[in-house]
Amino acid sequence: MMRSTSVLGQMIARVADDDDYRRWAGQVERAGYCVRPIRLSGTATTIHQGTGEVAARYDSSDEPGGVLLVACKDRRESVCPPCAARYRADAWHVFAAGVRAGRDDAAHESADESADGLDHGDEPGGNPIVLATFTAPSFGKVHAFRDGGICRAVRGGQGGERGKRGKGMCEHGRPLGCPARHDGADALVGAPLCVDCADLAGQVLWNAHVGELWRRTVIYVYRALAALAPALGGRPVGVRQIRELLRVSYVKVAEFQRRGVVHLHVLARLDGVNPDDPDAVLPAPAWAGVELLTAALRQAAGRVNVALPVVDARTAAVARWGRQLDVRLVAARDVDAARVAGYLAKYATKTVSDSVSGLPASRPAAGDGGDDGSGGRLAGHVAALTATVRKLARLATCRTLRLARHVHTLGFRGHVTSKSRRYSTTFTALRERRRAWRRAQAGQDRGHDPWAHDGGGAMVVVGDWKIAGIGYHTFGDRVLADVLGREHRQARQAMRLGLTE
Repeated sequence: MMRSTSVLGQMIARVADDDDYRRWAGQVERAGYCVRPIRLSGTATTIHQGTGEVAARYDSSDEPGGVLLVACKDRRESVCPPCAARYRADAWHVFAAGVRAGRDDAAHESADESADGLDHGDEPGGNPIVLATFTAPSFGKVHAFRDGGICRAVRGGQGGERGKRGKGMCEHGRPLGCPARHDGADALVGAPLCVDCADLAGQVLWNAHVGELWRRTVIYVYRALAALAPALGGRPVGVRQIRELLRVSYVKVAEFQRRGVVHLHVLARLDGVNPDDPDAVLPAPAWAGVELLTAALRQAAGRVNVALPVVDARTAAVARWGRQLDVRLVAARDVDAARVAGYLAKYATKTVSDSVSGLPASRPAAGDGGDDGSGGRLAGHVAALTATVRKLARLATCRTLRLARHVHTLGFRGHVTSKSRRYSTTFTALRERRRAWRRAQAGQDRGHDPWAHDGGGAMVVVGDWKIAGIGYHTFGDRVLADVLGREHRQARQAMRLGLTE
């Protein structure tokens, strides 16, 4: 039978055999309706480690097309929306669990003892938690969205340039202000008023060191807690004693601004410490309230710095946080936990390309020092930033930063989402719970599914796999999978709204 080259023909060929189509649709469902699944060929065998008995065996040759479809599990919304939705949901649980950790009992007691509706999240005996936004410093004036207001009022020139270039002009002859009223979609928003005046090298190096800057910030927070804590037993509290009494647990999410620089959204929580059970989340001491945590964060942000490589006489020698630091109390109520978790989770699936137009979502395959993957469609200031990243990557002082691998992120080398060890549950634990739920749903009807027998510690799954390809075999398959995914999402939405049983 001749293979059809039209999309409609490919779709008809897929549904022609009812049994094959059901098996293929089942694979699409188990892959979470991924838009670019990994096609694997091979076998998986479940073996009892004690006896060597084979409990189940799977061979992909029995499947339609001879392959097994596995979700790509990419967290980025711009790459795979279904996989990103699952990652976002898992991130929500990680964030929300940390807000509620150690506070459920106190919240329930408050609800039983009082019906006044007041916020008891910062009362003694709880775990004070705040949402803090750490921003980057200025690297030069940029075009801004002012919600209908003027971008930047024109002011006088800088120093002697006022007479040389005229009022309101920089040393390169460009205006220091912008009378336009930009809207949020304007491509100029985030672009420097003068690319030559902007410290692009400092901006790239700041992106590259923001992870180290946060690591040192945590150290400085403990120092600030020791300095700000009330005297215990008539003597000042040292950093070592503070670490024996308090623990700073956190989760952070990185977000790129339109100007191409990263800032951090951080959920920071104060916990008590049990030396006999370090993993336990205990209420903080009565004297360690939200005011102490807020003051410690502000003091640490104002003092911490990281030395930067020397690249020229113009770029700053150290990286610091910007002057804007927003710190807000997060209450113990479930509605606040859900709201703040949802706020952070939406950033967990974004990339720099979502904020800075023209950049690719993934690292280009062209090589370390070459194309940025944009095909030459970058805006002027973005092209200047990517050129700066490649220029710095060639300097000996920046060699350890491996900036050539991070042109598409404008130098940012960290993870978008990360947390301290004891903030809350983990993504791994959530995935294991999901697998356990699926095994429980299968019950005794496990058949020849090797993964359904993986619940006991005596069983081990031995796999022999190779990648047959990435993405659906035909565009017709991709269209059918999109239709199945849309129907699945509509059915779930109807169930949530109570429209179906």
